[in-house]
Amino acid sequence: MSALSEPSRIQSHDATLTPSSLRQFDFAVINPLVVHERDWRDLPVQALETSPAPARAHRLPQLVALQDLPREAYDDLFDRIRRYRKRGALFFSALMSTRADLDRTACHLRRQLLQRRPGDRRYHWFRYYDPHVFRHLTWLLTPTQLARLLGPLDQWSWFDGQGQSYVLQRPEIATTIDWLELTRAQWSSIDRFADLNRSLRRLSLLAPDWPQDPTHWQWLDDTLRHAQRSGLSSEDQSVLAERAAMHLQDLAGEYWVESFMVLATRRLSDTGGHLDAWRDTEWNILISALRSGHE
Repeated sequence: MSALSEPSRIQSHDATLTPSSLRQFDFAVINPLVVHERDWRDLPVQALETSPAPARAHRLPQLVALQDLPREAYDDLFDRIRRYRKRGALFFSALMSTRADLDRTACHLRRQLLQRRPGDRRYHWFRYYDPHVFRHLTWLLTPTQLARLLGPLDQWSWFDGQGQSYVLQRPEIATTIDWLELTRAQWSSIDRFADLNRSLRRLSLLAPDWPQDPTHWQWLDDTLRHAQRSGLSSEDQSVLAERAAMHLQDLAGEYWVESFMVLATRRLSDTGGHLDAWRDTEWNILISALRSGHE
């Protein structure tokens, strides 16, 4: 398995967002696929339009110039944030601090939305502004790539559904280009992000004590990558990775992950069906067999 990135590049805090703390940020990003247009149309926004674009301007990410808001507007804005939080949604996908002006910030963020894959001349839409994507970029990208992604931004912050806040400081690395130059291996991980996030949501319910942090997110992505080699259906691959997280020792190494998956795959070929039908008893028997070194 790939080396896990330690220590974490992001800082997490339990601090609650308030109108006062909101004024510390210069810009924010709103995702119109999450926030209704009527709730952001009166704000000082600029659509992050690209060419080509996957949608019309009002459906693209909106950059909000918080620095242009009058002080008295923050209480109303905070009410909107709180209203969306009660629905389990995020009003702001990201909050940013920078010394750059609106045009420079918008220009840079716009350029990052289109990225190329190695050997492919086409541009692909890159949803880095989605906090469920950005949180994984913090461990997937190199410091130089993170510096390119943030560009003129000094800090990128976001909140999760539980109100936990996360902060990434831009690495102090001088960059001469904006393109991330993502590798094939990085694109493979990005393509797994949807499956990774689904598995993380299920683990939060099935194993609430399993740590949800960048090191464990990276480990689970590696485990999903190993599960893809099993030849099982995509649903069984996810179950296999989740059960590895639940039943193996914390951050188990490649030997144990591979052995666990080989044993589970063999037993499934004998019994038929799908892994999500297995009871805890069957998983415990498998773990006992794994530890004893025989089937």
